[in-house]
Amino acid sequence: MKFKYFNDTNRIVKIHAATFSHGTVADSKPIKPLEERTFILPEGTYPWVKMWDYVEAGLTILVSPTYDDIEENKIEDDHRWGKILELISSNISSGSYEAWFAHTKASFTEKTLTIYCVNVFQRDWLKDHFISLIATTVNEVIGEELDIIVITENEDL
Repeated sequence: MKFKYFNDTNRIVKIHAATFSHGTVADSKPIKPLEERTFILPEGTYPWVKMWDYVEAGLTILVSPTYDDIEENKIEDDHRWGKILELISSNISSGSYEAWFAHTKASFTEKTLTIYCVNVFQRDWLKDHFISLIATTVNEVIGEELDIIVITENEDL
């Protein structure tokens, strides 16, 4: 996404360094009066903009990419599932991890973890052989017990 800022303040506007720490791309030079600057944000985001007036030090603008709630939740789910998988991988052989966990995905709700498997065989194997390891690891990472649902990617809840 592109975000254009037009400096109509009649003052120079500096760009806050944090603007570039989350994937926003732009010229980092201060923006002169009556100058327009384009900020390119990561795909799937929209700009969150804040400006400070430091009086003698001048104006500073921060343009930060913000994910919509759905995308943000997916990123958070992927991060939590990644942490869980990391711990599981340290408790089983690399062959078992690769066969049964490497291609899973997950989503979280307030009290439920849903694990998505590639096929019925993988789903059944996880339920029959790894459900207690999954539950223990989830409790360790999340800090509470969650209901665990294991389904294939094509199944409905």
